[in-house]
Amino acid sequence: MNTIFRSVLNYLRGNIIRSYLVVLPDHGRIQKQLKLDDLRHEIGLMDSHYLQLSKEQKRVEHMLTDLTRCIRGLEFDVKLKRAKRKAKENTKSKPNAPSSDKKPPKVGDFRESKIPPRASP
Repeated sequence: MNTIFRSVLNYLRGNIIRSYLVVLPDHGRIQKQLKLDDLRHEIGLMDSHYLQLSKEQKRVEHMLTDLTRCIRGLEFDVKLKRAKRKAKENTKSKPNAPSSDKKPPKVGDFRESKIPPRASP
């Protein structure tokens, strides 16, 4: 690169052109700056991908939560149906079972209650 500049300057040999010549900084420094710019650009891209992935992760977490709730609801329904079936089977399997002779007390019946009567003053 340096030889090309020297050949151009030797060809022109004018002071006017040499006074307007711009000297570029070191090539290694330019490459470092370009690498830094590329890294900064990649950081920006990674930030945008991070935001996108975090949104997708939240969506998946919500879907997983809803799915778990649905599964638990289905398990509860199955347990409830099994309990109803067992209750029906128990009532069907004991049709000749003797029923108790004692009647349950009525709600408003206080005659059989064991509360002592109040003493009159």
